[in-house]
Amino acid sequence: MGDPTDCTCATNCPSSGSCICMFIYGKGSGQGTCWVLCSEVRSPDGGTPAKTVALDSRVNVDMRDASFAKAGKLLAEIADAEIYVPADRMDERRTLYLEEVSLETVVRKLGFMAVVRP
Repeated sequence: MGDPTDCTCATNCPSSGSCICMFIYGKGSGQGTCWVLCSEVRSPDGGTPAKTVALDSRVNVDMRDASFAKAGKLLAEIADAEIYVPADRMDERRTLYLEEVSLETVVRKLGFMAVVRP
């Protein structure tokens, strides 16, 4: 569990030029899990994701000059859905900050597609 204010690129990847941090809210107020992608997907405590985050889960996203390939990798690692990134946009880079939106909103804002696993 963690604090959403600690799940930022400035906190978790201060020296990295490219970073994505995603805080997934839990059921309790302010409680949740932070996932970080500097070079590999991890939680700040070293855990690995289990592909269980539903598309309607509430998240914060702090994405700093990250490629769509990296964003797609993070989403694919945590989401309970197949994530598709347009091949011609894999190298495109984006900075994005969103607070308390659904995971599905993040997917749409990036122009990706999600298909829920059966």
